[in-house]
Amino acid sequence: MHKLLLVLVGTTFVVACGTSQQQQAEEAAKKMEQGAQQMQKAAEQMAKDAQGSSADMAAGMQKMAQGFQQMAQGTAKPVDFEQLKSALPEVGGWTRSNPRGEQVNMPVAISRAEARYTKDKSRVELEIVDTALSQLLLAPVSMFLGSGYSERSDEGFKRAAKIAGQPGFEEWNSENKRGEVTAVVGNRFIVKGTGHQVENIETVRGVVEAVDVGKLAALR
Repeated sequence: MHKLLLVLVGTTFVVACGTSQQQQAEEAAKKMEQGAQQMQKAAEQMAKDAQGSSADMAAGMQKMAQGFQQMAQGTAKPVDFEQLKSALPEVGGWTRSNPRGEQVNMPVAISRAEARYTKDKSRVELEIVDTALSQLLLAPVSMFLGSGYSERSDEGFKRAAKIAGQPGFEEWNSENKRGEVTAVVGNRFIVKGTGHQVENIETVRGVVEAVDVGKLAALR
């Protein structure tokens, strides 16, 4: 399972990636593989020790926790959330709430900021997350970024898309007029807009693309 996840991550994040960024992504993927291997070994040991003492089980659980922490650890330090708050734009025609942010270091070190944009009955929630190159956070997103990925149904669609020149994907539900647009900036920052009671996916994309991705990618 972890090998399949690594293939998905590696395939996606070499796209539009500079040499140093590619090296960082490869290093993070290597950490994730090592952590996954450690967790797998711990699980196998726990299965063998199922009839053993509680001390054996506790040791196995500790090894699994260490493996998870290794998988979650990024190769960079998250930027201060105040910097992410400053990246939340004013958008013409929309009323923006006061940006909010937070920063945590366990179990995964991240920083994030968010704001709400309203216009009549429509609402778009915009979030920026600095993953600090944690592949545990990037992997769930990366599997949807592959060129040509798409799903369609009577309710709507999911598809890979270029968002402000960045790899991303968008999801639309026509029944409840809900849309999501996600972009990965610099193989590190996740920018996500979630629209409620909006007319179309382009409305949500417009809010997401108002973010200055060049400025965001330069944050360190």
